[in-house]
Amino acid sequence: MTYSLIIPIFNEERILPKLIDKLHKLDNKHIEIIIIDDGSNDGTKDILVDNSQFLVKQNKINLGKGASIARGLELASAKNIILMDGDLEIDIDDIPKLILNYEENKSDVLAGIRWKGKFDYQKFDINMLGNYVINSIFNLLFKTDFGDVLCCVKILNTKVFKSLDIQSNGFSIEVETMAKLVLNGFTIKEQSIKYNRRTAQEGKKIKISDSWNIIWTIFKIKFFRN
Repeated sequence: MTYSLIIPIFNEERILPKLIDKLHKLDNKHIEIIIIDDGSNDGTKDILVDNSQFLVKQNKINLGKGASIARGLELASAKNIILMDGDLEIDIDDIPKLILNYEENKSDVLAGIRWKGKFDYQKFDINMLGNYVINSIFNLLFKTDFGDVLCCVKILNTKVFKSLDIQSNGFSIEVETMAKLVLNGFTIKEQSIKYNRRTAQEGKKIKISDSWNIIWTIFKIKFFRN
């Protein structure tokens, strides 16, 4: 199978060299790497210019994660899509294992789960509380039992992903994608992945204020979809 790996990034000058080094080690015969620079204003753009072996596109301004993934989807030419953030909270080295699992199991979608078991209470803080609340609301409304609907890692067929007609421009793309997959009857398997959580000081982009839009998206898809 072939894969288009879509990675949205914003102001990741510090970790970008390490990310690129890991991307170089992937199987480039079967994995097309698409990086969408979402209007970075640090040195990210300059670093990406020197890596023409990747398909790199620049947003002139910061449009948001969802909008960047949508642009990457327009460029994707492979049969399957891999979605993954470029902040290295999720280890790029996990991709071969994720692909193997996706190809061996019979589910339509493989989604990552960051927590040990269903939830990692050992690292509980305000961000973990937000994840827990959002995950619980999603499972309650959609009658599911997912452990991590906000995880950025997903592998699925490109045509399937395009059929979802994702509208979210920001971080709510995660719950919109999961909700529409559920409502359209696709089977989703979760797989544990290595997770190295960053703090805001280390460059983590999502904020507590984003939670309200994420929660609204869950309710909107559940009760107000066409």
